Amino acid sequence: MWYEHPGPVGLDDAGWYMSNIEYFREFPFITRGSTELTSPPIYNINKISHPLLFGWLAFVFGTSAETMYHINFYVGIVLMGFVLVALFRRIDASPWFVLSAFVLFAFYEGKGSYHGFSWVVPSFYAIALFLSGIVVFFFSQRPILYGFLVILLLLLTHSTGIYLASILLLSYMLNESVCNRNGKPLIAGFILSGIVVSFFLIGEYLYFKKMIPASITLSFQSYHKGGFAFVEGWGDRFIVAMQAIYKTVNMYDFNKYFYGLYTPLVGYGLFELIRKRKYPIVWLFVLLFAGLIIASPLARFPMRFFYPLEVVTWIMIAYGISVNLKRLFGNSMEELDSVKSGCPKLTQRVIDIGIIVIAVLFLYNAIHQKSDHITYVKYSNVRFFDKERLIEIMEQNPDKRFVVFTKMRDVYLSYDGMWQNPQLLFPEKSDPETIAQSPSDYIFIAENHRYLDENKRGEAQVFVPDSASIWLSVEGLKPGRYRLEMIDTGLSRIDDIQLFSGESVFSSWQVDDYPVRFPDEGMTPPVLPPWYWQHDKPWLLKKRPIRRDNVARMAKRHSCEFRIERPLEIITLLNYDGDLSLNGIIRIVDLDRGGSRVFDLYWGDERVLKNDLGMIYEGKRYPLLWSGAYPGMLMTLEKNFRDVKAFSFHSLGWPVQ
Repeated sequence: MWYEHPGPVGLDDAGWYMSNIEYFREFPFITRGSTELTSPPIYNINKISHPLLFGWLAFVFGTSAETMYHINFYVGIVLMGFVLVALFRRIDASPWFVLSAFVLFAFYEGKGSYHGFSWVVPSFYAIALFLSGIVVFFFSQRPILYGFLVILLLLLTHSTGIYLASILLLSYMLNESVCNRNGKPLIAGFILSGIVVSFFLIGEYLYFKKMIPASITLSFQSYHKGGFAFVEGWGDRFIVAMQAIYKTVNMYDFNKYFYGLYTPLVGYGLFELIRKRKYPIVWLFVLLFAGLIIASPLARFPMRFFYPLEVVTWIMIAYGISVNLKRLFGNSMEELDSVKSGCPKLTQRVIDIGIIVIAVLFLYNAIHQKSDHITYVKYSNVRFFDKERLIEIMEQNPDKRFVVFTKMRDVYLSYDGMWQNPQLLFPEKSDPETIAQSPSDYIFIAENHRYLDENKRGEAQVFVPDSASIWLSVEGLKPGRYRLEMIDTGLSRIDDIQLFSGESVFSSWQVDDYPVRFPDEGMTPPVLPPWYWQHDKPWLLKKRPIRRDNVARMAKRHSCEFRIERPLEIITLLNYDGDLSLNGIIRIVDLDRGGSRVFDLYWGDERVLKNDLGMIYEGKRYPLLWSGAYPGMLMTLEKNFRDVKAFSFHSLGWPVQ
């Protein structure tokens, strides 16, 4: 699965998109018939076009949702290229502008909080439709007819569609009434505005009638910022609003354009657009700028509203750069313009060269940001889930129910037929007491993702009760000096654990930081556009490689040196102060001869995890007992699919009941 940058966007966005594509691949005509679904679909009417289109394509071509999701990256980038060329040629057909703008936008990356042109998801298509709307409303012969189609698609594509449609309509109405002194299009503009409102009401009605699983209001709530709404008194609300606006205008992505190094580029581009009467872009810029300021105290993620503003700002910058390039290196007509403006020729030359110098820095920054982008985070298979083996296990056990304990259920629903697979069961449709009456009928799926943050990695962990020991097989190890390392276990304390080697006891632990690193292999999906290929080579004027360090997160390594005096079968780790849960890697390093023996609780082979280590409690041996399902339920490992594991029921409570 692909992993999206952590932040305002959800970690499981890739699974969300694939599960929706899979739903429409399974039900291409939006009909469920008499089939009872494993889980209700989670699509929203204002995010339906992306999964519907690619779900139908997956159905037509007989391919999986995952493959179609990867193909979507090629499709989206190509479509965006056509849209940009069409828009640039209508703003100014001069090759100076078209080439300048296209070179800049080739490196438009965005940030983690908004995607730029790098992450092809519904918000990407919403921006493409917004740019198409500029072409339609301001440069086409039938703005109302074509505009209706663009707005309809916008409303069906992303939760920001209403905002972007409103910006298009308002800028169109202002341009026609103020600049063109034409009042007739106002009527059509109001009609289209009524269509937007009607769409909103229809969506709410369908949700109220339970015909769709989510409403537009719920999308608004996901953007809503509670602080402003729940503050009592208009004075306090004003203070909260000013603080939110200050936070927005103080962020680097804002100030670098509007009161930073690139402000001359923005100001000059705006000046040239007004001078050349390119008013549609000016109106869009003004309204988007005002929209961001207004949204700051109201929205949880104001950067989502910064996204279209930045795109239009880049267009302005590109236009100003193209005018300078044409004046410096083009024909003499531009020199006549500078004479007419009353600006001395030498002064004009100094201004032009200054703008070009800043433009070069701007382009360098854009290229640097794209090449230095953490593609490990955005485009990697960090879940490392062997889905084929899981599906195979399900097929081999047709009489069992698979209860999935996960925060990212969409990952499972994105596989063939999972929408209607009766074997798949989620916790809210199961009960531990019922399971305990016939435990052999159930298999539990729990997760612990090695490369995610602590609060998002999952709950599957080894349970070590007070006064219990973990035993490790050391059969075959020769007498000598060894070091036991407990790596990335998640233990908050280690002093209460003693290592027993024969009759000897060791409890002197050392601790150091341990970087959990992404592996070099298997990090990218099977279909990856060349746009995202990575290169390990130095970047000009930068010493470190383009690909920044591959550290996923920092953890701890606890080490204890011990001796084996005679051949042993096992050593033990005694926990003598409270219940513990752990994960990670346990490694025994041979200090005399080199080499090591590894017990990987993340990705280890289930035969090793079941046979070469376990638990001792009150003189009795148990297999490793795992938590991660219902509170108080313990499980034993059956299969390990790396970050995802399959378990059998062991007991409710501890000791065994």
